[in-house]
Amino acid sequence: METTNKKVSVLNVILILNTLVATGFAGYLWLQSQARNMANAQLEPEVLSPVFLTLKPFTISLPPSEDNLETNKILYVGIVLRVADKEQKNILLDYLPEVRSNVLLLTSKQYINNLKTESGKLELQEQIKAALSRQYDTRRSVQVDEVLFTDFIVR
Repeated sequence: METTNKKVSVLNVILILNTLVATGFAGYLWLQSQARNMANAQLEPEVLSPVFLTLKPFTISLPPSEDNLETNKILYVGIVLRVADKEQKNILLDYLPEVRSNVLLLTSKQYINNLKTESGKLELQEQIKAALSRQYDTRRSVQVDEVLFTDFIVR
């Protein structure tokens, strides 16, 4: 009977060792897959929603064109600004009267002949973007990503 007990005891030890090795190997594989998942998650950039600031529409009296001294023309334009994040939107909201004044002064210098063409409208967008992308106080600055026209009527 003693040989049977020794055989059972040796088999138990072998089975226990096999179980421990299999469990350790499974744990190792699980940790490796977790590390790969974390690396993939870090490589994928976080997709941010765009942040828009809608300005109330402007009604602007345009100067007469250089070659045609017609009566004053009126421009009605709605503008939406796209910025990187909500912090920059809040800065623009804090300085909204200054922002609106800058846009108003800039658009009131435009000639109707330029605004009738697509290139003139694109140039105006770039001018507004450049005028509003700046430092507003000693610690806060704004970068306007895009200027979008939602309304554009010349009369």
